[in-house]
Amino acid sequence: MASILYALVTAGMAGGLAWLLIPPASKLGLKLGLADLPSSRRVRARPVPTTGGIIIFVAFAAAMVASRHLLAGASSELIHKVQVLLLGGSAIVVLGMVDDRVNLRPRTKLIAQTITAAAVVAGGVGITHIRFVVGPTYDLGWIGFPLTVFWFVAFMNALNLIDGLDGLAGGIAGVTALALFAVGAVNGNAPLFFLAAGLFGATSGFLVHNFRSGNVYLGDAGSMMLGFLLAGGAVVGARSDAASTALLVAAACMAVPIFDVVTSILRRRRSGRGIMTPDRSHVHHRLIRFGLSPRRTVIVLWGATVFFGGQMLGLSAVHGVVYVLLSYAAVIVVGNMILNQRRKNMRTTQRDIRDEVLYLMGARDHVGDDESNEEPGLRTMIVEQIRREARYRRMVRAENGVPLRGTGAARREALVASAVRDSVGTSEALDSTREYVLDAEIKSRRSD
Repeated sequence: MASILYALVTAGMAGGLAWLLIPPASKLGLKLGLADLPSSRRVRARPVPTTGGIIIFVAFAAAMVASRHLLAGASSELIHKVQVLLLGGSAIVVLGMVDDRVNLRPRTKLIAQTITAAAVVAGGVGITHIRFVVGPTYDLGWIGFPLTVFWFVAFMNALNLIDGLDGLAGGIAGVTALALFAVGAVNGNAPLFFLAAGLFGATSGFLVHNFRSGNVYLGDAGSMMLGFLLAGGAVVGARSDAASTALLVAAACMAVPIFDVVTSILRRRRSGRGIMTPDRSHVHHRLIRFGLSPRRTVIVLWGATVFFGGQMLGLSAVHGVVYVLLSYAAVIVVGNMILNQRRKNMRTTQRDIRDEVLYLMGARDHVGDDESNEEPGLRTMIVEQIRREARYRRMVRAENGVPLRGTGAARREALVASAVRDSVGTSEALDSTREYVLDAEIKSRRSD
C-alpha cells in the first residue's frame, strides 16, 4: 500500500511539473520553429507549438529519477529495464523533434524507429514469454526479438496517426497508463506502476493545457514517445507468466488507434494511394463528419478506450467485475452521444443509418450523397457540424413556437451561422473577424 501511495505522489510530481513547464516551453518552441503551421488538416489558423510531448518526457523522467530510491525493493534487472526505456525514450523524443522541425520522410522515420526499438530490445527490454487469459505459457524463443521490435514500432505509429484533435492521443495514452497502473498494483510490480503513474501524471499535466484550450500540441515527439513508453511499460509488466496481463491490457487500450491504422491502410489501398499518404478520413474525422463536435469526438474515443481496456482487465485481473462495470458505464455515455447525434442527423440530413454505420466503420469512403473527390479540411468539417447543429435547434424552436430571435442564444447562433456561411462561401475564410467568431463558437461547444 505504501508503494502505491508513493507512486501517486510520483504522478502528482510529474503532473505538476508538466503543467508548470508547458507555458514557457510553448513560447520557446515558437521561437525555435517547433510549431504546427496552419493547414486544411488543422483547426487553428495560427502556428501552435509542438513542445507538449517534450515537456511530458522531461516531467516523466524527472519524476522517475526523483523517485528511484522508492524502487529499492525491485530487482536490479527491472531497474535496468526502466533505465533502458528512459534512454530509448530520449532518442525517440530527439527523432520527433527533428521530424517536427524538418518533416522527415515516412520511410526515414520508420527506419529510425526500428533501429531505436531494436537497440532497446537488445538492452534487455524484450518479450520472452507470453500467456493469454487462459492456457499455457509460450516460450517465444528467437521470435521474441522481432515481435518486440514490431510491438514498439506499432505503438509509436498508431498513437502518432491518431493524434489529430486536442486531447485525443494524450487522453488515450493517459487511459492506457492508468490501466497499466492497475495491472502493476494488482501484481505487485513496482516498476510498472511507478512508470505508469509517472506517465499518467505527466500526460494529465499536458492535457490541462491541450484539451482545455488547444494552445500546445504533442507533436510527433510526444505522440511517438508516449507510444514507445506505453509499449515499454507493458513489456516491463510482462516480467512473469501471470503478468502477461500487461501486454493484453495495453493492446486492448490501443484498440482505437489500431482500428484507425487498419481502416486507413484499407482506405488508401481502395483509392490507389500509398499507405503512408496523409488524408482527412481518420476515425476522428469521420465522427466529426457524422456530426459530433471535436470535444465530443474526443470523449467518444476516450470512452471506447476505457471500454476495451476495462473488458480486458475484467477478463484477466483480480476483481475484474469492477473494471467490467466501469467499461459498461463508458459505453452508456458514448452510446448516448452517438444516438442523440443520430436522431439529429435523421432530421437534418436524412442519411440512411446503414450508410452512416459503414462510413464510421471505415467500410465506405463517403457518407450520404457526398461523393466529392476532394476531402474536406478539418476546419470545413467543423463549420458544417456547427451549421447542422444551428439548423437542428432552429427546427426544434419552430416546432415549439419559440421565435428564432427570442433569446440571446438564438441571436448569437444567427450571428455565428452568418459568419460560417461567409467562411464557407469565400476564399477569405481566414479573415480575423470570422476566425474569432468561429473559434469562440468551437470553444463554447467544448463545454457541452
